[in-house]
Amino acid sequence: HASTQPSSTTALDTMSALGAFASAPTAALGARSRISRRGALGTNDAKTVGIRPPTVRIRGPRAQAVSTAVELLPPAIANPDSCSRAKEFTVRKGAVPYKDEAVDCDIFVNDGAREAIRANGAERFVHLIEPNNPKLLKLLKIMEDGWDRIGVRAKNAGHHSLWPEAFEAGKALLEEAFPEECDPKYGGEVLAGVAFVGDDMKDRAIDFMQRRPKTDFTMSKYNPLGRLHRDPDAIDYKQPGWMEAAMPGSGAPGDEDGYSYRYYNVWLARTPLDPSGQVWENPLCLLLPKEKGAREWTYEIRTPEDNEGATEETLGEKAGRIAKNPLSAAPIIMKAFSFKKTRKEDQFEFQDENYMKRGSPELVPDDTHVWVTHPFVCFDSFDMWHGAAKWSSDSAKSDVKAELCNGAKDVMRARQDASKGRVSMELRFRARCKPAGVR
Repeated sequence: HASTQPSSTTALDTMSALGAFASAPTAALGARSRISRRGALGTNDAKTVGIRPPTVRIRGPRAQAVSTAVELLPPAIANPDSCSRAKEFTVRKGAVPYKDEAVDCDIFVNDGAREAIRANGAERFVHLIEPNNPKLLKLLKIMEDGWDRIGVRAKNAGHHSLWPEAFEAGKALLEEAFPEECDPKYGGEVLAGVAFVGDDMKDRAIDFMQRRPKTDFTMSKYNPLGRLHRDPDAIDYKQPGWMEAAMPGSGAPGDEDGYSYRYYNVWLARTPLDPSGQVWENPLCLLLPKEKGAREWTYEIRTPEDNEGATEETLGEKAGRIAKNPLSAAPIIMKAFSFKKTRKEDQFEFQDENYMKRGSPELVPDDTHVWVTHPFVCFDSFDMWHGAAKWSSDSAKSDVKAELCNGAKDVMRARQDASKGRVSMELRFRARCKPAGVR
């Protein structure tokens, strides 16, 4: 017969407890194997003489599972290399998508962006959120927890009532960023959503939106928008009379009884940031308002005829892109086998029916334009032109993206992060307040 001696009941520290917890099944299995070889666990001999094999109990130290809460960083800032060289970069070159063709422009980043905002008196229009802001970290965690459960399930866009905790966290950021317009202490009030549609059409709302690159393995109709726009001019569906319904009590300039409304976008990068503190691809570029918002930048109207003859990606360009990122071939393959063939403007499920009829405002290039970008930002989406740019090099001999990858402490991880494209989310709000000087 096999026997085991009772073990000591001395309390174990955390590490030994976890070790015992992991090794207990292995020890039990080994003991059973050894006993079986000696014929004590019901061998043929034991059955022949009618001897019932004894019950063998393996006694050992009682292991207690120790629960340690480990707070994981959001993906955007999880890589130690992210933002590690932010102080070195105040401006980067980027191809800004103007109407006829992209134009290489200086895009201010980090401290350069902060100084540009201050110098142009644009503090009322845009606020850069620090990556270590506790309110931001709370919102990023909420975004991760509900990304698939809420966002993807809603097909990457939906009504603010689907994600109340995210909008509550975004509201806290807006009250901090624009206190006079948003904080109740100053008479402001933040309203979740943009109310482009009424409550009877919640399924067509776009109060939140998740964007993925066109080359992402998970297909999405919401990609980084490579067209400069302001949200009122976008193709998104807007119910007739939405302005009156979304902005009740709105007053004319000088009307002390009326309210002033502002529309804000809380924009968040989800994919890892590069060492310069920016997204690896397709940065959201923001045009600072002209003369502190007193004047409008010049724009033209694009009509459906302007879209004819637009250049598509060549086979060679597609092959080169797929060679760098094989997963980017998935949307191409799925589209090739799709039986649903539609025009580009018809691929938007929630499009404004009058969008193409009235034409789309398109910004005219201007050397005095001042562009900024940031991975986490609150901005006035009705007054500021914005769109997805593309990083470009300072010269033919320099490749900033390659230099950032090769200069990272973990080069392989940096290259993997750089190949993911840009995934982001935006939350849309209204803010209602009394005009300046009226309380």
